[in-house]
Amino acid sequence: MRSKQQTLPHQNLSRDLVVMLPKKKPNPSSRACLSCREKHLKCDGQLPVCARCTAAGLPCVFIESRRGHRPAVPKGQPTALTRELNLDSSALNVQQVQIIPSGKEPQAQRTQQNTSSSEETTSIIGVDYNIPGDDHLVGLYYQYIHPAHPFILPQKLFRRNPSIFPDHLRNAICFIASHHSPNSLDRAREPPVAVLGYSVPDDGFKVQSLILLTLASYARFERDQGNQALSGAVDLARRIGIDSDAFGQGYDPVYRESWRRTWWELYTITGLISLIGGTMFRLPQPARMTLPTSCEGYNACLISDGGTNIAIQQRFSAESSFEWSSFAYRIEAMRILSMVLDITDELVQSRPDATESAISSFLLSLPVSKRDGLQRNGEVDEVMSCALMIIHLASICLHLPRSTLARLRGFRTVCGTNGGTPMNETSTYHDAAALRSAKALSKLLTSRSTLSTLSPCFSCAIAFAAVVQLPAYLVQQPPESDYLKEYIQLELSALQHLGETWPIARVVRSQIAQFSREIICPQQAVVVQQQPMQQTMVPSSERLPTPVSSMPGDQWLNDLLSTDFGFTETTF
Repeated sequence: MRSKQQTLPHQNLSRDLVVMLPKKKPNPSSRACLSCREKHLKCDGQLPVCARCTAAGLPCVFIESRRGHRPAVPKGQPTALTRELNLDSSALNVQQVQIIPSGKEPQAQRTQQNTSSSEETTSIIGVDYNIPGDDHLVGLYYQYIHPAHPFILPQKLFRRNPSIFPDHLRNAICFIASHHSPNSLDRAREPPVAVLGYSVPDDGFKVQSLILLTLASYARFERDQGNQALSGAVDLARRIGIDSDAFGQGYDPVYRESWRRTWWELYTITGLISLIGGTMFRLPQPARMTLPTSCEGYNACLISDGGTNIAIQQRFSAESSFEWSSFAYRIEAMRILSMVLDITDELVQSRPDATESAISSFLLSLPVSKRDGLQRNGEVDEVMSCALMIIHLASICLHLPRSTLARLRGFRTVCGTNGGTPMNETSTYHDAAALRSAKALSKLLTSRSTLSTLSPCFSCAIAFAAVVQLPAYLVQQPPESDYLKEYIQLELSALQHLGETWPIARVVRSQIAQFSREIICPQQAVVVQQQPMQQTMVPSSERLPTPVSSMPGDQWLNDLLSTDFGFTETTF
């Protein structure tokens, strides 16, 4: 009977507190921003920025209460009331844990979730990022960005629960996806810089937001912001221990796989940025860590054993025929590229020789299904395509400085293509090896029906291929020179297409086009250089190329080249 049912003490207390609470008040002072809540300070509730955040220069985030509108909270989870009143968990006999039981999502680590866009408004420094109806941008993200960078939770989970992402991550997702939207309002979205502030919880979701901000910033040619986001992502990832299999113990397997992919994504991006920026900063691999499983299984929320980073390095002598994922091969390709970039003592010839062997072993050991970057159904495997791009970059970086091509012309782009120091080796073997890798990298562009799903990182990879083929054109005779010309035109066409989405591709194309005119059409280059330049210097924050559509012919290329952006070898 009802009178005999046992009532827990904390249930009585919670009910009594509900009775004691006043009715809903329209008084705006009842609002409190997240920053004041975390510090347990009184907030004046002024929109868009409260007085404390204004004085401290902090991001100010308000979340409207949804009390009375939330669905029933699962047993064992803290209620909105206990969170709002900051009740002592020991007094309520409620144990708050950091480890989430298997099958549960980590809601306890998020402060801005389980709300719909129509019921919650987020104000960040006076800008409303939570634009109603941004689900289409999330869809664009999964269509164009996720295939090459599959580390956030699968779309299958998002469709099941659209509130699965915290607001800052959803903003980052929508921001990078907005570059693929034909809607001008979408493309006018501001970068989600609030994730750089202290009001966002330090967890795996914040690392993911920072990675997306890093990718978008570099692709937009906003390097200072990209450096800040990357530095924050690396620092936070190390602090919370996401680079270990111990992170997220007890989480749902799909969440744990997402955390692993987040670390390995950061590992890869940091390595690529060290190449194109000419820096020495790269993340070391953990002593032993599980590698991502297949992307097909991950997107279907079916998690299997992905092997370890040690096992994939020892795969050549293994008895079993383990099927490594495309993501695992991308990680191994990045490890080999790091070996190339770590070569500093040219007097020790064994290191370059060993690295060359690692590159060859990687390519020779690939199964048939991974050799061309295509899936079994003929569709492009974007992650494997990135892995092949990285290994061909490693080969170019190893052989180009040792080839005669490096001494023909001083080609230089904003992607660090002049980072290698020419060596005093006379063997034409390195010429052939560098050219072979450049052609293989270019061929990755021909096996796809669209470039829209191509990783933004490909823009600079194309630049590396071009700076090999352009000097080779000078020394080759027909028909080989004609073939090289076609490769260069392919790269220019690809960069023009990518430039419709990413400004960095427009900058790279302008420089490659200028080099092409000097090499292939020198008379055209002379005429172009004699034309008067109209563009003046602009502040660094506004250094984005003028849209192609606003300039006739190739004039936009020459005007862009006339501006001194102040690039140095180590800029990025």
